[in-house]
Amino acid sequence: MAEREATSTAVSLTSVTSLETHLSFLTHPLKISSGLCSAGSLLLEYMSLTTSYWVLETTHRGMVHSGLWKICLDPKCHLYQFNLLALHIHVTRAFLLTALFCGLTGLLFICISFERHKLYEVSVIKAAAVFSFSAGFLILVAMSLFTAILRSSPGYAQHLLVFGSSFSLGWASVLMYIITGMLLLLTDKTIIS
Repeated sequence: MAEREATSTAVSLTSVTSLETHLSFLTHPLKISSGLCSAGSLLLEYMSLTTSYWVLETTHRGMVHSGLWKICLDPKCHLYQFNLLALHIHVTRAFLLTALFCGLTGLLFICISFERHKLYEVSVIKAAAVFSFSAGFLILVAMSLFTAILRSSPGYAQHLLVFGSSFSLGWASVLMYIITGMLLLLTDKTIIS
């Protein structure tokens, strides 16, 4: 009788181990996908933040393009003076820099998740998902604010201002962070503790 129970226990442990191996096999591609998506989100946001093609404006001197840090008239670019800058630019910068920090932290947690499932009793994957969703939300707020202020300006109403490629990269990073967060939540569902 004791041999039968030992065999039964061995069989059930073997089936649990094979189930964990099977789900672990599904988990790694999801972790890799979310890591790549997070890195792509971070790259898009960084490019959006640092390039000067947020707004394009037609003037009598030619095409002017500006970003969050500088304004350019063809070959010459000048950094904005801090005290002369509009408040919405400062707020947009602050939200985007905070989102960049959240995105970087989320990517760090994704990298840690390949070695550990929990860190101080907190699921590393869930923490990465929270940071990814937070980054997406912060960028969404920044982009919405910038869009609302610019659309209410007289230059936009007269079709002198248009949004540029850096602005589009910001919106693309919002979508990428949301996809990253969803992939991370899906990854968390496949992990057996």
